[in-house]
Amino acid sequence: MHEFSYAQALVENALRIAESKKAKKVKKVVVEIGSLLLINPEQLRFCYEVITKNTILDGSELEIINSEALLICESCGRKYKELTSVCECGGFLKVESGDEFVLRRIVMEVEDAQN
Repeated sequence: MHEFSYAQALVENALRIAESKKAKKVKKVVVEIGSLLLINPEQLRFCYEVITKNTILDGSELEIINSEALLICESCGRKYKELTSVCECGGFLKVESGDEFVLRRIVMEVEDAQN
């Protein structure tokens, strides 16, 4: 279950950012996940909930944005949206998108700067 490793990295980064902003509570975390990573969203959510217990992320919403795969042949330029190893022309494919795991946004409550 590689979802646990991804959830752990996501939580560590979100906590680091939230703590640097002196957040009291995180309400929402938005992550973009490429389809080539083959991450099961429900398993990721479960791992996220377990890892965030008793932290400022506890109870926060995890919003997942799915990113489609795009592979381009280095020889002929043909584009593929499905995973395949070589182009019909025999050329190698380069991944343009679909392999990302990006923390896009954090919605949080921060301490009042005047206090």
